[in-house]
Amino acid sequence: MNNISILLKRLSESTTSCMVMMTQGNLLAMTLGHWGKALQVGLIASVATVIVVIYGNKDWSNNKFAMAGAIGFFTAIADMMSHHSGFGGASTEAIVTGIGAGLLCLAMSKYA
Repeated sequence: MNNISILLKRLSESTTSCMVMMTQGNLLAMTLGHWGKALQVGLIASVATVIVVIYGNKDWSNNKFAMAGAIGFFTAIADMMSHHSGFGGASTEAIVTGIGAGLLCLAMSKYA
């Protein structure tokens, strides 16, 4: 799997998870501001994941659990750094967003 492919897949998982958590599941509440923040979180998390794959353990790109853990961890960190929380404090939303990104990664790995 090439690095661009990894970046795009992780970007979609992280951004989607952030958007759903930021709007607390009310997708009708999405605004351009929400999209901007969600893309910011997704880009930070996916670039960090690609850097780990490039400079760390290259075998991780073939391990769906390692990739899910990496994107979940980096999504939580990026979410915590990027914006204030909508529910339960910044760290709670960030952790839930990270878990969501990791679960999306596992779910999408079956089809990718």
